[in-house]
Amino acid sequence: MTVTTSEAQERARSARKDNDGPRRRELLRAASACFAELGYDRTTVEVITTRAEVSRATFYAYFSSKDEVFHAVAADVCEEFLEAQHVEGPASEDLREVLRTTTKAFVEAVYTNGRVLELIRHRARLDPEVGRSWTTVQTRLIRRYTRFIERINASCDVTPCAPPARIAQTLADAQLAGAARLVDATAREQRRYTADLTAISERLIGFA
Repeated sequence: MTVTTSEAQERARSARKDNDGPRRRELLRAASACFAELGYDRTTVEVITTRAEVSRATFYAYFSSKDEVFHAVAADVCEEFLEAQHVEGPASEDLREVLRTTTKAFVEAVYTNGRVLELIRHRARLDPEVGRSWTTVQTRLIRRYTRFIERINASCDVTPCAPPARIAQTLADAQLAGAARLVDATAREQRRYTADLTAISERLIGFA
């Protein structure tokens, strides 16, 4: 069977996609910064390559289009949020401290990725692939948070104000939407919101 040049290029690109080397990471960092600063429509392959200081040929060696690099950026951001939600640990953990640490890590991830996060949420309504990825991440975050609150209810002296699933949804919304509004706020304002949200989370879950 004859393999065309375009097919060979696509195979090579697919192989590089699985090889998360420094050049690909450099392109993703540049693309993420461009999307955050300029939005989706104003970001072009040329803008990304200029930011990364690489040629268009280098870009196309790793990504077939602006859509594909955005999908990769979105996947990285989604994975960062999942990594920030460290609520599944050994039974001996201080669960109130886990709640505080996780809330801080998750909200800080929003502060860091807030502009790209808003773009992901917008593109999720337009791009089926982004939509599926974002829905999957949201579902995993809520389910994991719900299990964590159920674990607190079972092992701590708490009086929750609502069912675990409802509390998890409410707190997840506050962490994502609330923190995203403070992306451009001062560090002091961001710390204050994190502290306030932590206190609210403890009260909703039922810690005295």
